[in-house]
Amino acid sequence: MAMAKVRIQEVRKLLLPTDTVVDAILELDRSHGGGLAKLQLLEVRIESGTDPGLSLVLTQGFGKTAATVEKHFTLPAIAAAAIHYCFRARIPLPRQGTKSIEVMPEGYQLTISTVSEVLRLHDEIPKISHVERAAPAASAPTTHEASGDAALDSEAAAPPTDTTAPDVPDAATEAPETAAA
Repeated sequence: MAMAKVRIQEVRKLLLPTDTVVDAILELDRSHGGGLAKLQLLEVRIESGTDPGLSLVLTQGFGKTAATVEKHFTLPAIAAAAIHYCFRARIPLPRQGTKSIEVMPEGYQLTISTVSEVLRLHDEIPKISHVERAAPAASAPTTHEASGDAALDSEAAAPPTDTTAPDVPDAATEAPETAAA
C-alpha cells in the first residue's frame, strides 16, 4: 500500500542586478579559458523583445589596431552564468527544480521552483475552512515575526496554565515551629 504524502513547493527568486550579471558572464568565460575579462568594456545592452538577453560591447586591441567586438548572451546563457557565479560565491541553490530567467527593470530575475513530497502524518482532512480572527478588544494588533522553533510559539500552541493553587504550604498561615533554645 502506498503511503500518503504531502507536498511542499519552494519558489526561490534571485534578483540579479546588471553589474552582477556582467561579473557572472565574465567569470564563466574566464573559467572556460575565454579572454573577455581582459578586454575593455564599453557598453552593456539589456535586450528584450524577440531575442532577449544581454550584449557586451568591448574593445579589443590598442590604438589604430583596436576593434570593437559585440558579444550577445541569451537568457539561458545568462542563467548558466548566474548559477555558476552563485556556486563560486557559495550561495546555495537547489540543483533540482525548474529554472527560468526573465528581464526585469533592475536586471534579471532567476526563478528556481522545486517540489518535495514527505510522508503525511495525519488522515485525510475532511474540510478546510478559512476564518478571520478579530484581535482582542483590550489589546492592539500584534505582528508575529519569529524564526526557527520560536515560530511555533504562539498563544494557541502554549500549554494551558493551571489557575489552581499549588499544594505548597504558605509560611504566613502555618504556625512556626518552636526551636529548642
